[in-house]
Amino acid sequence: MTTENIEEKIIVFIASKVENVDPATINRSSDFESLGLDSMDRVQLLFDAEEIFGVTFDDEEVKNFSCVGDIVDYISKHHSADQSPEA
Repeated sequence: MTTENIEEKIIVFIASKVENVDPATINRSSDFESLGLDSMDRVQLLFDAEEIFGVTFDDEEVKNFSCVGDIVDYISKHHSADQSPEA
């Protein structure tokens, strides 16, 4: 899965959870506060992303997430690492 695919899925997911936000206005630099996501919304977003992408977020790294791009980059890095080609 490409970073662009991951970004698109995260944006669509966020837009489905937040009222009055057009997906076209969400991008990698969109911060969670400006999207109206409180701390509980962020926890739910990360939980759902773990299910969708098959990754587990590191609690220490998650504390530093402030925008959509942070989640996308983390998933891209860890999803690729988990998808090792067979020898």
